[in-house]
Amino acid sequence: MSETLIIFSRYPEPGKTKTRMIPALGAVGAAELQRAMTEHTLKTAIALSTSRQVKTEVHFAGGNSELMQQWLGKDMTCVAQVEGDLGEKMRSAFAGALASSQRVVIIGIDCPDIDRQILTQ
Repeated sequence: MSETLIIFSRYPEPGKTKTRMIPALGAVGAAELQRAMTEHTLKTAIALSTSRQVKTEVHFAGGNSELMQQWLGKDMTCVAQVEGDLGEKMRSAFAGALASSQRVVIIGIDCPDIDRQILTQ
């Protein structure tokens, strides 16, 4: 059974990500938090792929494909999110992934306790 895990994230550009955290962390600190949380979530997803056949995609806002590939590597599938509200973005991501996968899950990066067991469930 083919499976896809989609991670919704943003390119970690100071002043444009984790904006609610800027008063406490500053623009650079908020961007670094975005970077660290994305990398943690991606590392967990990659660990999952060692035990099951799951394709991981990062659907992003901000930045561009080239910046995302420089950051996350050429082997990572990075897809720009469509315009619209969160529902539209999720609908589009599901539709694209369901064209080639039987099971699709979308997660964000704001779950620091996420682990392989949770993703497996």
